[in-house]
Formats: sequence, C-alpha cells, structure tokens
Amino acid sequence: MSSEGIETPLSFARRFLEVEGALIEHLPAGLDALLPPPLAKRLEVPEYVTFREDQPAEGEGEYSINYGAPLLEKMVDLCCNSLPMASSQVSFPYIKSQGFDRLIREQFTLRNSLCKVTSSALIKTHYLLLACRYVARSDEQKEGLISLLFHFDTGAFLPNTLGPSIVTAAEPAFLPETAKDISRWERLLKGVSTEAGGLIAEEIRDFRDSMNRRLKRDVGNLEEYYGTLKKEMESSLARAGLSDRLVRDRKEKIALLPEELARKREDLVMKYSIRVKVIPCAALFVRTPAVRILCDLHVERQKKPVSLTYNPITKALDPLVCEGCGRSITIVSFCSSRHLLCSCCEGKCRVCGC
Repeated sequence: MSSEGIETPLSFARRFLEVEGALIEHLPAGLDALLPPPLAKRLEVPEYVTFREDQPAEGEGEYSINYGAPLLEKMVDLCCNSLPMASSQVSFPYIKSQGFDRLIREQFTLRNSLCKVTSSALIKTHYLLLACRYVARSDEQKEGLISLLFHFDTGAFLPNTLGPSIVTAAEPAFLPETAKDISRWERLLKGVSTEAGGLIAEEIRDFRDSMNRRLKRDVGNLEEYYGTLKKEMESSLARAGLSDRLVRDRKEKIALLPEELARKREDLVMKYSIRVKVIPCAALFVRTPAVRILCDLHVERQKKPVSLTYNPITKALDPLVCEGCGRSITIVSFCSSRHLLCSCCEGKCRVCGC
C-alpha cells in the first residue's frame, strides 16, 4: 500500500509474488524477484525477473508493471481463479476405540469376502468441506449452493455434512502441507462432478419438474398442430381440379410430416434438457482426531490389506474408494486381482482389465 493507503500496481504485484513464495528485493523504481518454477511457468516468465513501475522494460527479463500491463492482468486472473481456503481443528472428549467389526458389518457389503480387523490406532487427519455453486441451465436457469464433505487423504466422499455445532466449535489452524498437493486436488475435483449429482438433483427437483411440464405442454401443442396440419392437407386432396403433379407434391409433403414432427420434438427435448455446472467456491479444512483401522479382506483364499477410518464427526466409518473410477462405495466388489470396485466397474476392472 502507498502512504495514502491506495494499492498500486507494483504493491499488488509485490504482495502477490510474496504470497506465491517468490523472493523479493526492492529497487528504487521497481523490484527484482526470484520466482518458484511453478509460478514462473504459470506467468510465462523467467524465474528471475525485474519489474519496473511506470517505466518501459529495457532488457530481457524486465517487465513494466502498470495498469493494463499483460503480466499484471495474469496476476489478477490467478488471484481470482484461486480457491479461498481456511483451516480449523476440532477435538472430542471421547473417541470410539472398539466395536469396529460391528460397524463394518452394518455399513459395508463386501461381496464374496470376509473382513477381519487386525489393529486400530488414533491418528490426526483432515477433512475438506467444499462449498460449491451450481448452475442448472435449461430454457431458464437456476443457481444455488451445496456443501460436499471429503476425506482429504483418501478422497472418500461423505454423504453426511458437518453440523453447525462442529463448525462453531472449531478453532483456527494452519493449512495442512498436503493442501499444496495438486494430484489430491485433481482427484477431489473429479469427485465433485461425480458425487454432487445426487445432492443437486434434490435441490433442483422443482426446477426439473417445471421444465418437464413445459416440455410436455409444448410437445402436446406441437403434436396437435401437426395433426391438424395433416388433416387439412389430406382434405385438400379431395378438391376438384387438382393436377396430378400437385396431388403428388402434396402427398410427398404429407409423408414428410412425421419426420419433421420428430425433429421438432427433439429440438424441444434439447431446449428443456438440464445441463448442470458445479463450481467450487471455498474450502474449509477440518483437522480432527480419528481412528485408523487396519483390516484383512479374505477374497478367494487371498488376503488383501485395507485401511478404514472412523470419523468422530459423523460417528461412522468413511466409505471406501473404487480403485477403478474413484467413486465412494459401501457395496464393494472385487476383480480377480482383488481391486476394490463399485458396481459400475465390477464388469471390467479399469485397473487391470480383468
């Protein structure tokens, strides 16, 4: 900030670079910066750069920072595209330490396998509460917000949500180091599009019913119109004095009416079909104690080690994750190589092809 408290292009660039991990050295009319390689790649500049305020760049690696400068626009875009994140931590006076065999039997269906708990241990883990905006577009548009809860380590989606009392009781905490893991974010964002469908379907039920009613109304009107048109064209054939060519042309047009009606009907279906887009808006990490449960799954006389997590927030076991598509599952199938699969992947394992 300047002495008057107004953000300048250079002060904004300096704060942006510092937040992104760059090393800054101030100059009389600008600054030198050593950028982390990922940041340099995103900005499409060398790792060592010099920024000049309201001065033209004089050499390679020098950039002018002023209003409208392309590099400043890139920094602004990166700021706007980043997901706001916060972190908190919760504690519990008591955490379940036994009875996990019963929970496994109640929550999971393990096809053609037996599960035996071998050990359990208290751990610290992170859950991610992801606030998302959805946009449902059809002939009209509906927007809204939903919240999705994931186990950040495994990517498992939890149908339960965090209660208001838990969020209120949470204390501020530092962001976990794993929050910088791009591969985890890619897996979770893939899970958003997969798991949000059921929640959004419930949210837009009235909207979907409205579009279906309008589709039914317009299709009915369309069929009535083409039915009337066909009768009028057929009755016109009975008029005296029509030439053979005119009769033939009229019959050809009548024969084309069903095809034209089907095409118009498809246009209406496309008009009233609903396309949904989900956009993550904010993320809250919740650090909590949990119980890591190590199990042996006995599948066709073979043993497969599996770990489960008891979540004290939901007071339940987290779902497992399909090794084929990443969907969260409680009904678990296995291929011949004993990969954990959902019902969609059990026909052909996407991991080994079995």
